[in-house]
Amino acid sequence: MSVLFSALFIVAIHMLRNQPLFLHSFGVHTILGLYVLCLFRTVVVLELPFTVPIGLNNMFSTVFETVWAAQISVGDSQIRVLLAICGIWAVVSVNLIVQFLWKSWKVSRKAEWYSTNKDSRAERVLERVKNESWRMPAVSVCICPTLDIPMGTGLFRHRICLPEHEYTQEEMYYILKHEYTHFCNRDLTVKFLVHLFCCVFWWNPAVYLLKKDISQILEIKCDIRATEKFSKRERLEYLLTIVRVLERAESAGRTQPPMLSTGLASRKNQDDTRERFRMITAVPRSISRLCQGAFWTLAVTLVVASYSFVLQPAFDPPVEDIYTNESVEEFSTDGAYISERADGSYSLVLSNGAIYDNLNRIALETYINEGLKIRKE
Repeated sequence: MSVLFSALFIVAIHMLRNQPLFLHSFGVHTILGLYVLCLFRTVVVLELPFTVPIGLNNMFSTVFETVWAAQISVGDSQIRVLLAICGIWAVVSVNLIVQFLWKSWKVSRKAEWYSTNKDSRAERVLERVKNESWRMPAVSVCICPTLDIPMGTGLFRHRICLPEHEYTQEEMYYILKHEYTHFCNRDLTVKFLVHLFCCVFWWNPAVYLLKKDISQILEIKCDIRATEKFSKRERLEYLLTIVRVLERAESAGRTQPPMLSTGLASRKNQDDTRERFRMITAVPRSISRLCQGAFWTLAVTLVVASYSFVLQPAFDPPVEDIYTNESVEEFSTDGAYISERADGSYSLVLSNGAIYDNLNRIALETYINEGLKIRKE
């Protein structure tokens, strides 16, 4: 149920995120907050006092019983299908996590190799950026000849790696401002956790929407934070710097920045770049606190409501557990009702005309709870 609901929430948030009006009105922090709720719903599995189980028959129960009880032969042993599925899930998840950590380590090692390849002009510009920042994480800058797009890397040892290009003083400032803002926002930590989440739930298509959206939202958030005090001319120069970086990257034609990094721009999806430009140049809309409060109340209510019921397979009890001897009869309550006699006694009247007199208190309460109506004779 947690996976089902979180997948539905991710798809719903993805649809909201693609609405420019919503994104301009509520902002990227709202989208990030909604995704936090999704992750909470996936990880936290609760059965609260008000949770109501809903039994599903037919195909759902058949599939569940097959997966739960079926066995496959592995050599001389018999293994349950459910156990085999969980084993495949675990093996693939561990493999993806190991691959991700290995690639991240290689990127970190490559940054280490070029860490001594300093540029005095870049270091002076970085000091200027640090002095303007509201937070001052330790970040170094180096030149990496194998890159074609500036990027930030390192969860613990933060580095900004620049391609071996000749940047103007202004371009250098905007590039370093962007990458340094990513470190101030701890965006690499967020991307790291999201990627681990995707490695664990690799079989869920919704997590790939999550990964794509988070990456774009972090870029927009970084752009807005980096340019919040810029004039119109400075914002235009910031955008032109991104365009020039993309043009140089197109001519170089090398690989994209790795997953655990923050690149100034991406060559993969031009629509994402256009969206970033729109968000930087757009006039922010003001949403009243009442609207914000109502929206978050609705979002939290939906998450809590998703805990109010749980779907589970329903099975009819075996016939031998119902018919214990010949004195037990089976009948349907469809069309049946309870007849209240003048003497205060109650009778059960079936649709076929059969009558069962003198119902005791327990039987009377049972039939009333089943929905049978009382008729006075």
